Amino acid sequence: MIGARVERIAFDHQVRLSLGGLDPDEGYRLDADLVLETPFLFQDTAGAWHEMDPGVGVSLAPVLALFGQSLTSVDVSEHGVLAIGFQDGSGLWIGPDP
Repeated sequence: MIGARVERIAFDHQVRLSLGGLDPDEGYRLDADLVLETPFLFQDTAGAWHEMDPGVGVSLAPVLALFGQSLTSVDVSEHGVLAIGFQDGSGLWIGPDP
């Protein structure tokens, strides 16, 4: 998943990031969707954190900055927190959904 690029972003009652990438060494293509249905945090390139809540409309606009960005890190903690870093320094922090 590292190196995959955000190729599409869609909003409705979810936030959907469509990820794609080609591994030149392995010869396969990654096609995956990251679907967020619960509140999450978005870190912009300036380092500011924004609370995001899928389904609330225009307040999700900062997430559009992820379009075209490549993933540089993906981490899942032992407590179920998903943290994703992007090439421009932005990031996502998604907590576990009870």
